Amino acid sequence: MSVIATGCIESLTPSLRAALFERAGSNAVDVEVAVRGIIEDVRNRGDTALRAMAESFDGVVLEQLEVPRKVCEDALASIDPAVRAALQYAANSIATFHRAQMPADFEIEVQPGVRLGRRAEPLDSVGVYAPGGRAAYPSSVLMGVIPARVAGVLDVIVCSPPGADGFPSPVVLAACVIAGAHRVFAVGGAGAVAALALGTESIPAVARVIGPGNAYVMEAKRQLTGVIAIDSPAGPSEVLIIADTSADPELIAAELIAQAEHDPDAAAVAVIIDAPALRIAVLAQIERLLPLQPRQDIIRMSLSTRGALLDAQTLDAALAFAEEYAPEHLSLMIEAPRAALPRVRRAGTIFLGASSSVAFGDYVTGANHVLPTNRLARSYSGLSTLDFLRFATYQEVSAFAAADLAAPARVLANAEGLPAHAYAAELRGGAGDMGDAMPASSSRTPRLRTAYRDIRPYEPGRSPCAVDLSDNTNLHGIPPAAANVLAAPAPALVTRYPTVYGRDLTAALAERHGVPAASIVNGCGSDDILDAIMRAFCDPSDAVAFATPTFGVVDLFARMNSARSITVPHLPGHALDVQRLVAASAAVTYVCRPNNPTGIVYERGAIDLLAASLHGVLVIDEAYADYAGEDVIDLAMSSERVIVVRTLSKAFGLAGLRIGYAVASPRLALEVEKARGPYKVGGLAEAAAIAALRHDRSWVDAHVGEVLLNRDRLFTALAAMGFPPIPSAANFLLVPVPVELGAVEVVARLRRQGIAVRAFPDLPGIGDAIRVTIGPWPLMERFMTALATV
Repeated sequence: MSVIATGCIESLTPSLRAALFERAGSNAVDVEVAVRGIIEDVRNRGDTALRAMAESFDGVVLEQLEVPRKVCEDALASIDPAVRAALQYAANSIATFHRAQMPADFEIEVQPGVRLGRRAEPLDSVGVYAPGGRAAYPSSVLMGVIPARVAGVLDVIVCSPPGADGFPSPVVLAACVIAGAHRVFAVGGAGAVAALALGTESIPAVARVIGPGNAYVMEAKRQLTGVIAIDSPAGPSEVLIIADTSADPELIAAELIAQAEHDPDAAAVAVIIDAPALRIAVLAQIERLLPLQPRQDIIRMSLSTRGALLDAQTLDAALAFAEEYAPEHLSLMIEAPRAALPRVRRAGTIFLGASSSVAFGDYVTGANHVLPTNRLARSYSGLSTLDFLRFATYQEVSAFAAADLAAPARVLANAEGLPAHAYAAELRGGAGDMGDAMPASSSRTPRLRTAYRDIRPYEPGRSPCAVDLSDNTNLHGIPPAAANVLAAPAPALVTRYPTVYGRDLTAALAERHGVPAASIVNGCGSDDILDAIMRAFCDPSDAVAFATPTFGVVDLFARMNSARSITVPHLPGHALDVQRLVAASAAVTYVCRPNNPTGIVYERGAIDLLAASLHGVLVIDEAYADYAGEDVIDLAMSSERVIVVRTLSKAFGLAGLRIGYAVASPRLALEVEKARGPYKVGGLAEAAAIAALRHDRSWVDAHVGEVLLNRDRLFTALAAMGFPPIPSAANFLLVPVPVELGAVEVVARLRRQGIAVRAFPDLPGIGDAIRVTIGPWPLMERFMTALATV
């Protein structure tokens, strides 16, 4: 006897139809009553109730409900490296897909003088439930936590049932670290949902609870809706496969079995289009594969109660059945799946073609696997970034527009019997009677991009000065070979367009670093490259994360590209907070090494850990690497997530020619090249740069060495004067100044003596400081003489 039911969709028996379409599960009344009691117990007894449930349901006495951070980190370190790599792979995919879902804030003038806008705000707190029971589900942690972090939720809490040691499964805890969960609790079942909704002594109440679970978890979410928001009512897993003669029977059978092994109540159905032989072959494959499955008892129960192999005469009939069935997963194993896609409106997620396994969607494609079941795909969507946002609209009506709006608003208010509303509208209508005419269209301000409304042009605060030590450029002059090019340029360098993408310069830069030319992108200064990187990898409302303090233009370029800046303070000792940078789930993470303005070189281990853990692109700005004696070009060449940005403005003394470049894998370099546009480096600048790169290396090395010597001399002298600088690996020193003076006042006093340095007021962890560019020693002596008078 077959383990799975068969039939024709046009003539289903009443019992089979009921099994297929009534998928809400059994014992609903018993579950409802039990869950109501659990909720009341948690409401009344809090942590005490949760500990009692753990002892009763999980067989464990909990000393504490919260899992210490170190336990989570130890779990990550202990799991199989292959599992860790797979979790990270899945996390990267999930973050990429969910970042693309972030909505852009917008503002629109619906009519002259009436401006409406909408902005997205992340929820303050979210609870993510990760099931235990028959299996551990680290994938559910990733699917719940990562979209919340991408949305910017401030507090993401995970609850998962404890094992015999009092903690959730190590692989679940590892997933919590990778995904960036803020806190983890060893609490399961309906009690966990109640705790997240109501709050207890240990577990804070949250705004929304998401994640799959058993019937008790789902019932708790249903009963607490209104106290909290939830994702969607959900039940056991479902798959509906539509297949034609192009499909492989073994693949169909494997997909049915895979979804059936989730739960005895899982639903696994295939509709075979006009191919009885294929249906028979699928049935044979199920019978062959089933004895090989470790979870075959669960699979048999699932297939025998909610499984079916059905026949359909046409694709139209099969798609009509799919619309009525409204499955969680719909797999189109047909010859032309994309052609059928527009006709599918009721499915949680759709898999196109035989190679698109539902298992891929469960884990690694990046689409979310928290999806509506029980035919709720008719009205609910799968979990997305939008579930972790709330939207606020705003409205601004000018005086002249109010005069236009007053009359129709008054009429509608009176029609609804609300005279006070009518009066409030009439009060604004007087503007028209006072002669406040609408401005002529020629005098009205044009509509501006919302992202640019609060942006101010970048202003570093430089002005002419006898000794300018403010901009970290090379104070020793220009390389000789470059000077020769600039002194007598070939006419074609000036009269003709330069090469479109500066290929000769690219080749020279590639030679310098020993990398393929396809790994180099050049541009108009390193800031042009940074701008192009954000344009290439940031969609509107994506995040750009960076350690602060850092190069100030990074935040500007993020906002110019409609991205959100996430600042992460340094740890004590000016070290990178790798954990918080990773948790930001940013599309672009920026690190300046050596740091500007501190001059600190972050440890290579921290950089390697960032590169291995981030979801997005890691940009390492090495503007000052020539003075540090080390770089991470090797990391850029071995990773598909790392871009190193360099410049010829510092050690090479070519700041006025504006030449920057990036080193990355050819795939990443191509994306940056596409974003930066053509003709970014002038012909004269390219020729001078090539000459310097190929003929002036000894000149550059000599002057770098002089800068390092003078930097150490100045460091010692300033410390002796009572102004100890921050240790630096760059061509500048950051010098904290007395709080009673302040950086701005010190800079002003030095400028009156002909010395220009850069002020950095109120730096995190440092206070007020000034930054001094290192140059020839006579300039350093003039600076110290002036500083002594201050």
